[in-house]
Amino acid sequence: MTQTTILIIEDEPTINRVVSNYFTSEKFVVLSALDGKQGLDLFNQNKVDLVCLDIMLPNLNGWTIAKTIRDKSEVPIIMMSALSEEEDILKGYSLKVDDYITKPFNPKILVAKAKNLLDRLQSQTYAPQVVGIVEAGPIKIDIDTHRAFLKEQEIPLSKTEFNLLKYFVEHEGKICSRNLLLDEVWGMDVYVEDRIVDTYIKKIRRYLGPYSKFITTVFGVGYRFEVPHETL
Repeated sequence: MTQTTILIIEDEPTINRVVSNYFTSEKFVVLSALDGKQGLDLFNQNKVDLVCLDIMLPNLNGWTIAKTIRDKSEVPIIMMSALSEEEDILKGYSLKVDDYITKPFNPKILVAKAKNLLDRLQSQTYAPQVVGIVEAGPIKIDIDTHRAFLKEQEIPLSKTEFNLLKYFVEHEGKICSRNLLLDEVWGMDVYVEDRIVDTYIKKIRRYLGPYSKFITTVFGVGYRFEVPHETL
């Protein structure tokens, strides 16, 4: 049975050691680095299945590492950081990281996030491909290629952003609670905070620009995606 390799890039020795031990106890192969350059070198020299990445690192920061990795690989990335401001989280997602966990955190939660990311990636790999295009006004979703377009211009969405927008387009007019979106887009077995939905909604609204009004907030309930008739 092929073992899964986790790369931990964290400059705080205690956190690095504790996280490494938790992954090792779950039968993962663990590579660890205490600075950015060493971490990137380990990534380039090994077959890595998932990266747990701190932001504030010596030599190379986490933003630079995430961008460098994402430019050449779709390997899942979980950012670990004490930077918990919304703009920092949004910056991480703009670099196409897959998840973000703020310090201090329970290492068990980090391991659970990693397992769910890897399970979901594997299920996508072996799931039969659905061919088709769904559209709503100027938005077109190509399910076969996992690409989204706004007025024929491609929108550079991450996997989760794509799945969220796809869900909205496929369920136009439906009121969607945060819990429903968490279940349908992130998965019922994935532990993420409710506010992550709001963060992703803001990001998608930015991509939609003048069409951001398609996603309306239903106060006390959640969100609804609907294309106004005058847009059709």
